[in-house]
Amino acid sequence: MAVTLVRTLVLYAVIILLIRLMGKRQIGELQPSELVITILLSEIASVPIQDNKVPILSSVAVLFLLVGFEILSSVIGLKSPRIRAYIQGHPVIVIRDGEIDYKALKKLRMTLNDLVCALRQKDVFDITQVSYAIFETNGKISVLLKPEYRTSTASDINIYPKDKGMPFAVICDGKVMEDVAGEAGCDMSTIKKFALSSKIPIEKILIMAVDSDGIAYIMRKDDNS
Repeated sequence: MAVTLVRTLVLYAVIILLIRLMGKRQIGELQPSELVITILLSEIASVPIQDNKVPILSSVAVLFLLVGFEILSSVIGLKSPRIRAYIQGHPVIVIRDGEIDYKALKKLRMTLNDLVCALRQKDVFDITQVSYAIFETNGKISVLLKPEYRTSTASDINIYPKDKGMPFAVICDGKVMEDVAGEAGCDMSTIKKFALSSKIPIEKILIMAVDSDGIAYIMRKDDNS
């Protein structure tokens, strides 16, 4: 049992490392080649966990080899659009100027119901409102509505509000995030001043977010947490 536990922990750590090497996009938006590699990684990693007779080093070597192939193909794809298109495919326009391209749907082996379902997942329930719809290489759909159905922006009515940038969470769960504080331009004395003005000790702060204007939003921890 102890051997199985150790082998599982080792493989878990290796898989985490390999997924990190493959990049953050691997987590949420899988390209075809990435999906294949992910499936193979899970299958190969499960073998030495189930069978202690299988050498763990051999499995780890195969895992690194597979990820090496994926990284190599990604690098080659960056330099060669033709190879990238072969590995990842092309985006396909299924609605063009408000008209459904049935040939494109047939090429994707999709039905009209599949298209309508994909649009609903993008909060589009009326297909007549769509100007363009494109199926990306990761299987997701991108939708551009007709101008009269798009959400108005401040620039549409000639209003240009000041961009305050992104608030930085300099304290999370009672701990100062030093790297984030550096990005926000806050030193420890500034953070202490914010905490003092709120009359909440740093260790009791659930979150402190500071924007570019130097305004802090502070939330206290639940006393029962």
